[in-house]
Amino acid sequence: MATSLTYGFAGTGSQRLGANSPATLTPTLDVGQGFGALPDSLAWLRPIGVTGAVSANVPLSSTSSNFSYDFNQAQYTRIRSRNATTLHWGFAVEYSPLYLTDRFQPGVLPKEEPLHQFIPLVEFAFDSRRGRKTTGTANPGISYVKDSWQVAAEAVVPLSRESGHGIGLNIQVLFFMDDFMPKVFGKPLLKTGL
Repeated sequence: MATSLTYGFAGTGSQRLGANSPATLTPTLDVGQGFGALPDSLAWLRPIGVTGAVSANVPLSSTSSNFSYDFNQAQYTRIRSRNATTLHWGFAVEYSPLYLTDRFQPGVLPKEEPLHQFIPLVEFAFDSRRGRKTTGTANPGISYVKDSWQVAAEAVVPLSRESGHGIGLNIQVLFFMDDFMPKVFGKPLLKTGL
């Protein structure tokens, strides 16, 4: 379990495109549970991992000012739009085949291939904006994890009419900075006297 609080700076989008965002505060709760420590009688469940997250994107002002194009007057006009709190929430189910190999020992990562593996997964992501219907997508995909990087590809499948039409594709490449630059990122930023 982990928590965080994120501050989003105001005015990061273009007013002309209608994307002038307000400053926001976003408290987040992340949870996860793997089943690698299960006994041999339940070994078939060891590869399953479940993660979840919920965050509230809370605008710090009630309205935002943007430009909208008025086709009748052939010019941009300033409009005020109401900001609303949005709840982002979702969960993922992953299947890590490492736990089915003879390299697996509960609590011990294998020395030769600590993380090199393909992981099939399905993510479900939802947005609930105050005053609107909840939108959501199901995202089946696969991830390949190495020691210092990861690449993943997922289909993005809308779960309702409000969520959009057609199937999209999401591709991510992640770099683990503590492995690339261990002298900078491989140690705690803050030290406590505990």
